[in-house]
Amino acid sequence: MAKENPFKRIFDLYTSDLGYQEIERLIKRDASEVYEYFAHDIPKPDVTKNKFSRALIFLRSLFNAFLLKLSPARRLIYIFTIVIFIVGLVQAINSYVVLSFLIMNILLAFELADKLTVKDDLNTARTIQSRLLPQDKIDLPGYQVATYYESAKEVGGDYYDILDVKDDKHLLVVGDISGKGLAAALYMVRLQAILQFLAESASNPKEILIKLNRMFSKKLSKGYFLTLLLACIDKGGSISIIRAGHTPVLHYIAAEDKFVEHTPKGIGIGLNDGKIFENSVEEINIKPETGDILFFYTDGITELMDDYKRQFGDGYIRNIISGSKDKDVEVIKERINAAVEEFRGRMTGQDDLTYLVFKAD
Repeated sequence: MAKENPFKRIFDLYTSDLGYQEIERLIKRDASEVYEYFAHDIPKPDVTKNKFSRALIFLRSLFNAFLLKLSPARRLIYIFTIVIFIVGLVQAINSYVVLSFLIMNILLAFELADKLTVKDDLNTARTIQSRLLPQDKIDLPGYQVATYYESAKEVGGDYYDILDVKDDKHLLVVGDISGKGLAAALYMVRLQAILQFLAESASNPKEILIKLNRMFSKKLSKGYFLTLLLACIDKGGSISIIRAGHTPVLHYIAAEDKFVEHTPKGIGIGLNDGKIFENSVEEINIKPETGDILFFYTDGITELMDDYKRQFGDGYIRNIISGSKDKDVEVIKERINAAVEEFRGRMTGQDDLTYLVFKAD
């Protein structure tokens, strides 16, 4: 019997969980994210220079950007290691080459440890953030409700909630902080705290939105803004809708077998904290009839792209809702999720994705 090659056994051990999708993710997604991370520190190319010169300048700038991301001590060790490697290679001193290899791997181990520590912290933050969203099935008089939330990274900036307000009303909140990741998640937590405070003192969604803009916009860093939709639902099922630059509400009218988009006027929070914002806010009132379906969402689902950079849009959603008008909301949600998965294929992690499906009983 032929003796098993030990190198093959080691290779199989470390590549057993390696598949085509993992390699494709490394090339398509991870590589682009790494480049975006360093791109902020890379100057724009000088178009007056030839392609070769621009390429050399780009590589030098990319290398400098990488070095500056290292701590001073690790930066010094990294440069020292490269010098040892080059000397060993030129002078044919194998011990120098081996030494540089060992030092480089030790340095890599330190960087990896830092990354894994941060990843553990982010996973903890993800668990905490998920607990801030409604944990139980939402029970609203007169409506079936199904919800879906998926963050692009470990944590995200999408937010939805159902808050109790005065006069036995309920306030639906759907929000989207610009950007994604930790910064957006921190703003989301602050948004939730302010909204819960405001909901205790007011039942008018317009009043809540105006006060929220005054309190929240002052805390937003430059370049960040918030889109938000508030829907106040009374005991009879009537809904008052206002929005601050958010996506419209998609309303399927069962009796007429048609869709209507409810898009009250309003600009995003953080774009103006004064009269311009207040004067832009418009409130509309609707009374869905039995069988009507309302679709509240963030732009993560409609702007979802496939491998060919085509957007998901709302066409699939309309077809699924109209074709499932006799089904309950959980079935509609399952069909939308299936369509999303089939459409995006391997293009995951593009943006936070949130939606709610309401069906009037």
